[in-house]
Formats: sequence, C-alpha cells, structure tokens
Amino acid sequence: MTYLNQFHKEAVERKLRKIAESMKSPMNSVDAANYMKHNFEIAKAM
Repeated sequence: MTYLNQFHKEAVERKLRKIAESMKSPMNSVDAANYMKHNFEIAKAM
C-alpha cells in the first residue's frame, strides 16, 4: 500500500488500530464484514 504523505500514513495506521480494537469488542460479524468492505471500497477509490 502506498501513502500519499506522512499524515496519510498515520491516519491509515490509526484506522487499522481502531479496526483491530473493534474486532476484539463484541461486534457482530456482519457489521464487521460490511465495515471492512466499505473501507476496502474507499481504499480502492483513492
């Protein structure tokens, strides 16, 4: 994955950490799957 700049890199890392934390919390798998799919669509659009 390529980063636009340092700020973008930090923002992406923060988002990944948030996702990891939310995976530990009891979020149901359908919500998790939709969230990941949504983020993937955003990432592809960049």
